[in-house]
Amino acid sequence: MELVSKKQLVAKKEELYFQKFTGKNKIDYGLRFGNPNDAEIISEIFEEIYDYQYVNPIVYDIDILQQELQNKNNFWFLGEVIENREITGVGLVEKKRYIAHAGKAVVRKKFQGLGVATKIAAAGIIALIKTPQFKDVLRVDSDVRGPMIRSQKLIQMAGAIPYALIPGYNNFADKRFFEIDDNKPFPPKKEESAFFYSIIFKKLWKLRDKTVYLLDNEDFFFFYDYVKTLSNKMNNDILILERERKGKSYELYGVSKDPYNGIVKLYGYINEKSLYNLIKNHSKWRIILWRIPTTQNGISSMNLAIQQGFKVVGYDIGFNNINWTLFDSVILAYYPNNNYTLLDIEALEITKPMKNKINDLFTN
Repeated sequence: MELVSKKQLVAKKEELYFQKFTGKNKIDYGLRFGNPNDAEIISEIFEEIYDYQYVNPIVYDIDILQQELQNKNNFWFLGEVIENREITGVGLVEKKRYIAHAGKAVVRKKFQGLGVATKIAAAGIIALIKTPQFKDVLRVDSDVRGPMIRSQKLIQMAGAIPYALIPGYNNFADKRFFEIDDNKPFPPKKEESAFFYSIIFKKLWKLRDKTVYLLDNEDFFFFYDYVKTLSNKMNNDILILERERKGKSYELYGVSKDPYNGIVKLYGYINEKSLYNLIKNHSKWRIILWRIPTTQNGISSMNLAIQQGFKVVGYDIGFNNINWTLFDSVILAYYPNNNYTLLDIEALEITKPMKNKINDLFTN
């Protein structure tokens, strides 16, 4: 039997955590990476905070959650009391291409108000993205619940800037027994708007194309100018405003679906016939989101989107990667059934202009 000294045990605890902090109650906490053995406690935390209403029901299925915890692109991290290793909360950062997405940080009720949430949601994300596993990541995104003003403050503390506000983006409900069908989304239940934030790293700006093409339309310009006021690196942009482009439009696009939230996501350039079919084929879905690159080829799609009733809801820096030159995107939303929620939005001073613009767009 190998004998382990107290000093060695302390050293092992030191290696376990990528971040340590002291709470308001003078207790020491640590953040560590999750593993499949943590699936049950993670599920219990989500049940405690959300009952069974969380937007993605995989957190309630232990077997699926264990698989997610083994996914090399999913970085689950848990807060725990260092002395007795009691779990305090959980967070998740997912890597997709050169973009990471910070999911909801959840803290158990008994540890709320002790500074634990701040460390998991803000300091935890900052510490995590500085680890070697994130050396190739250029930005970290997060969507934040519209009514949760504290959550907005926490993500801003991590250095994120707001870039979109999407009415009714989240759809909370008990979805544990919902069977996924390719074209049958979960129906609308408790809908809630969401702000989108991004932490942008220096490496992204070096790869970003500074020439920006926009349709000459006040809504596109508003969101571009709003994000520009928060990003000094955009001061050297070359902005070109164009009216409708004549002739045959360029088409190259992708589609992804989120059946739990009832959202269809479009990426790229789409012509009129294809867009008509996409809208027709997804008439039962809650929201169709379309990211259009801010290139010359994107002008026709921007014009088409406005004609078909899409609303501009954001401006996304460096989302499109074309041979490692990054282009921005405008984000537009279409609601096939004209259902969207606006009254649930609480805004900080920094996001009030965007909230007011969205209210104008969706009430006029």
